[in-house]
Amino acid sequence: MREVNFICLFTLVLFIISSHQGFGQQAPQPIAHALGSIDGNIYTNSREAMNNSIAKGYKYLEVDMASTSDGIYIAAHDWEHFNTITDHSELKDTKVTLEEFKKRKIYNAYTPITIQEVIDTLKNHPDISVMTDKISDPDVIDNLFGDIKDRVYVECFSEEDYFELKKRGYRVMFSTYTAEGTSIFIIKNLLKSNGRIDFITTSTDQNFNELKKLKCIMPFQVSMFTINSEEMLEEHMDEIEFFYSDFYDPSTGTFNNPKK
Repeated sequence: MREVNFICLFTLVLFIISSHQGFGQQAPQPIAHALGSIDGNIYTNSREAMNNSIAKGYKYLEVDMASTSDGIYIAAHDWEHFNTITDHSELKDTKVTLEEFKKRKIYNAYTPITIQEVIDTLKNHPDISVMTDKISDPDVIDNLFGDIKDRVYVECFSEEDYFELKKRGYRVMFSTYTAEGTSIFIIKNLLKSNGRIDFITTSTDQNFNELKKLKCIMPFQVSMFTINSEEMLEEHMDEIEFFYSDFYDPSTGTFNNPKK
């Protein structure tokens, strides 16, 4: 009898959780990874990639953030990568000024942009939200995105930044990619009086089993990177609410890598 009662209770809990999360009601939403691909090129964080993603119908854009040597925030994965794709690999990870940054062409074809230019574009597209990456300093985020914070998701890498950004009204995605013992952090956060984690960012190469167990106990959303095939999306369909992609086309609901 005790076993039967436990099964009934467990079933009821799962029903409440699934109802709260809306399982099975909505397909995972695509996020344009690094502002999306362009002509099969990824990680450009370029104006052309951003415009291409918007034209395809993406409602969520992820942008990587870095700063120039004169303190301007720009869209780039990191300086070594940016210097390499703009024919200046000899500079390695050396920062350059905004003036030099704007002179460059990515793969001799695409236009580097500042974070302010991304924000200006978003202001003309009120139905599109942005996911930030690489920087989660609350003051930096607030100075840049304060006017559109209701459409900003911040990928966060520390407990301190997480709670401060939540306090300031941002949607915060706690990254499991760089954090050790993330599940312990989630549990600890449940016990805190000021809230709980409600959004996790993880990757396809991480062990998702622990997070799946926690998701059965408490509802939180999951975004996963990087999903670039039908098979991979199908594998994780029931585990995630969002997925980062380079080659998903929202206008057709298919994956398309023109270089393949």
